[in-house]
Amino acid sequence: MMINKFISERTYKKAMTSGALILFLLCLIPALSAPALAEGLDWEGAWKVIMENNPGLRSVRQSVAAARASMKLSALSTKVTTALSGTTTKEESDRSSSSAGVSISYNTSLFGREKAVIGAETAALREAEMMLDIATLNLYRNAAISFWGAAAGEASVRAGEDEIFRRQAFLADARLRYEQGMVPELDVMRAESSLAEARHSLALLEAKRSGFEAMLKGLAGWKDISPAGGLFDLDEEIRSRAAPPDFPSVADSHPSVKKARWAVAKAASLVKAAEMIPLPTLNLTATKTLVTDGGASGLYTQDDWWGRATLSLPMIDGGQARWTVARAMAGLASAEAALGAAKAEVMMNLFSAWEDHVAASKGLEAEQARFGLVSREREIVLLRYREGLVNQIEVLDAQTRFAGSLAALIDARRGLLVTEVSLSSAEGKIPGRKAIERQ
Repeated sequence: MMINKFISERTYKKAMTSGALILFLLCLIPALSAPALAEGLDWEGAWKVIMENNPGLRSVRQSVAAARASMKLSALSTKVTTALSGTTTKEESDRSSSSAGVSISYNTSLFGREKAVIGAETAALREAEMMLDIATLNLYRNAAISFWGAAAGEASVRAGEDEIFRRQAFLADARLRYEQGMVPELDVMRAESSLAEARHSLALLEAKRSGFEAMLKGLAGWKDISPAGGLFDLDEEIRSRAAPPDFPSVADSHPSVKKARWAVAKAASLVKAAEMIPLPTLNLTATKTLVTDGGASGLYTQDDWWGRATLSLPMIDGGQARWTVARAMAGLASAEAALGAAKAEVMMNLFSAWEDHVAASKGLEAEQARFGLVSREREIVLLRYREGLVNQIEVLDAQTRFAGSLAALIDARRGLLVTEVSLSSAEGKIPGRKAIERQ
């Protein structure tokens, strides 16, 4: 009897020591398992790198440069031009004559058709600039999705690695208790299964993180950038907006709506230019002969100016003017309809972005409250486990709920950060700039 009692007390002490060891490992492992993070970028730094190196944005910038060059070319029609010319004529008996001179020319439609063309090209340039702003806003939203996805993925992977260490400690404890005859083999099998599930979850988290990291590098022109560590520290508070945006005024100032307005202005200028096709045009030319030789000496006098004015009045053009005007009018009607559609789409996206932001804010609050309860529950279960009042299955269940709640909390924080950027994008705002306004 005394021997059996001594063995039971000894076994109980070993179990208590094992439970205390588990609690110690649970507290120590997160600090030991967290590897040194490589130097990364915060959101503002990553956005700067993406803005400088994104291939798509470079392409749109080139479109703006091309539109600016086209506008400059359209203005040449209102400029006075000069040219040097020379002519040599070979005649019989090896005789020849030659002349050379300078000409100054000016063309005008007399009714300002050139100004209408210039107006259309200017509106096209403004439209291209708005396209650049729209591309920047879309890139801003996509960059936020990839950056905060990669940052959340890193935090989730670290939490998954910590969870594996915990499950390994649980498995070691279960095997020790099984060897002492305190628990059945089923507890060991459950601990092994729990560890296998944690490793499987970690593999999925690593794959998800790699996908976001690849997206982030692709947006940055495959520059080797990554989020800084500690961006998802649970002690850091994330503030959300409380007041909704002024939907009508924000929609009116959005680049998509401004682009549509410039498209209407361009179409109206093209209508004016098309309506002036049947109107007369005037060409003025002044020529000064500088060099004469041979027979040309009798035809031209050197150093004298002579001028010519040509007035052209189209008579029959086969319907070109009429159908050009019809096409321009159809383009104007289409642009006006697109303006209304752009306003509606911006309003819809803005409402949707605001609702998503409100939902993400409420979701984060709920997950924070749930995580606090689950964390407290785990602490109580571990304390009871140390006292021998609960079995390992209850500890594993509590740990599983804790890991799930932590993953949900990280995802909720990521969701709120992404919706904040999406809302700014829907409002036409970019970091470091006010709402985009071009005249």
